[in-house]
Amino acid sequence: MWKSLVTKVLAVALPFVLFAPLQAGAGDSLLDEIIDRGTIKIGSTLQYPPQMYRDENGDPAGYDVELMKMLANDMHVKLEVVDMDFPGLIPALLAGKVDMLSVGLVNTPERALALEFTDGYVPYSQVVVVQKDSAHEVIGDLNKEGMKITALLGSTAENLAQSKFPNAEIIGLQQQEAMMEVASNRADGVVLEEYLALPFVANNPGKVRVLNPGTPFSDAFGTWAVRPGDYRWLQYLNNWIRYYRAKGTIDAMYAAIIEPTFYKKD
Repeated sequence: MWKSLVTKVLAVALPFVLFAPLQAGAGDSLLDEIIDRGTIKIGSTLQYPPQMYRDENGDPAGYDVELMKMLANDMHVKLEVVDMDFPGLIPALLAGKVDMLSVGLVNTPERALALEFTDGYVPYSQVVVVQKDSAHEVIGDLNKEGMKITALLGSTAENLAQSKFPNAEIIGLQQQEAMMEVASNRADGVVLEEYLALPFVANNPGKVRVLNPGTPFSDAFGTWAVRPGDYRWLQYLNNWIRYYRAKGTIDAMYAAIIEPTFYKKD
């Protein structure tokens, strides 16, 4: 009996004993690689002012970019912002072309199958923008056959549109195109973050309005995303976010860069 028990225990434990040194040596973190390399490569989509965009000189700018600069400075490495269209971000991360993503990805069960997410660093509220003279007054008015609702392709907004408007046609597009489809009367509504919606409405007076002002669909937080399995790298990023949140730095930066775009509502 005892011999059988010992055999079973060894069968379970021996692989861990034999391979433990190998795993320890092979488990170097991306954090170490970045520091040795001297450069951190961060994937983003510089098309969404004031969160992340290119300034008049073509340089990366915005709330996310300022956080990226702080992160790179604390790590004593050079920042390389890898700008690409939104649908290409996750494939680029998984292929190792970038070290992390900073585009405010919301942690969803579907994305969590492939990625690891940090704590949230940017709050989001989703709203719907419709034509100014639209007869629709409540959200349910858009949940009908024949209605066309646009949203950023592959985004949380697109998933939200699909769940809120199951009877409508949901069309995933690039962000600017999704917005202009509504302004041009080719779509009935667009689901997007409030910080993008309010400037869009202000820049298109008489054309569009927010259908659900003051009552957004949901409040969520955008996160940084990394490849799965590297918990030292993930823990470093979480510690970084928590440190600067506790100091009030992140909230102050959000108030200075993003909040001014929340124009007063009529």
